[in-house]
Amino acid sequence: MRNILFPLLASIGTMALLFWIGNTFHFSLFGFSLDLNEPLENGMFFDANISILPVVIGLFVGFTVERIVKVRNN
Repeated sequence: MRNILFPLLASIGTMALLFWIGNTFHFSLFGFSLDLNEPLENGMFFDANISILPVVIGLFVGFTVERIVKVRNN
């Protein structure tokens, strides 16, 4: 259970922290925003601006933590 839990929490925590930093300090590289606009004839129109950089960094941190856990268990 530890082998899955630590990398998953590290990855999600890193992504959440970077998105929070991006939204708090208005960094577009780490930002996340969702804007709902006026409803159209075919449904709602929304604009989502999601930066991919926090996701990539979070996955990298998750893989790194996974490797560290594997090395320490062996």
